[in-house]
Amino acid sequence: MHEDALSLPFAGTRLYAYGLMVMLGCWLAIALLVVLTRRQPKERLAAAWTAAIGLPLGFVLARLLYALLDPGFAPFLSLKNILGVRGGGFAMYGALAGAVLAALMGAKLARVKPSRALDLLAPAVTAFLVPTRLGEGFTALGISRPLTTPFIADSFLALRDAYDAYLRTYALEAFVALVLLVVLLVYRARKPAAGSVFTLFCLLYGLTQTLMESLRYDGHLRYSFVGVQQVLSAALFALTIIYLAARLLKTPGAGKALPVLSIVMTAAILPAIVGIEFLIDRSELGKLFSYGLYLLALAIPGALGILMLKKGDRIWTKS
Repeated sequence: MHEDALSLPFAGTRLYAYGLMVMLGCWLAIALLVVLTRRQPKERLAAAWTAAIGLPLGFVLARLLYALLDPGFAPFLSLKNILGVRGGGFAMYGALAGAVLAALMGAKLARVKPSRALDLLAPAVTAFLVPTRLGEGFTALGISRPLTTPFIADSFLALRDAYDAYLRTYALEAFVALVLLVVLLVYRARKPAAGSVFTLFCLLYGLTQTLMESLRYDGHLRYSFVGVQQVLSAALFALTIIYLAARLLKTPGAGKALPVLSIVMTAAILPAIVGIEFLIDRSELGKLFSYGLYLLALAIPGALGILMLKKGDRIWTKS
């Protein structure tokens, strides 16, 4: 654990503020599952299994992903150090993967359709993200490169030390998670096709987290200017686009123009994102201009993905 991570003594040990925020996130996720499954006994059983399996599984996978992929941990990689969890080091994608696997297992144990379980999981894990991201503010994680734009450096979004000002990326991520939670709940209330809520989560989380991981510059799971979780985020939204396109192509009467265009544009956007990362890291161009290009690039697959999901819902809900 970083030496400057906020902690307090408790019963002969130390409680870290970040850990307490993660615990709060778990409680919120479980509470939302309970609310969403009222008067639905089979779904509630699936949610109970998801929580029971997901908490330990998410913890284990979050630790393993960090230990195996973080370059700073590589020189100390051993079973003893992996088990030394109080030293810190976890990966969000490991935790999310654990939650997804738990939902699939819970669905099987409760005899609920996997798509139904995943649709319930999507807003729950998004609720988990809100306090968890805020909790990173109690550590040395979730900050940007030194800010070069004065009006941002002097705003409430900036964190200052003795040398520079840094963007509170963790606060932006928490806000984005809150917005995604509202979007998913509103979308779910419209009763879309089975699996669509989870698909929308994968699309929007992948897109937004690609940008957030670019803003981060805290050394967490990062090789030079390439972040492991940024690559995973880009892969997540790209695979979601491919999944939607393939499903539409297999659906009679859905047409081929939109899914084909979506695949072609996504294939073009991915190398463009890599180019923009080079601009941000090594170019003399202003960061605001570079991130403006970034937003434009991500908006294209985002819009195409939403159009495909909207078109698919009109067809799949009738089948």
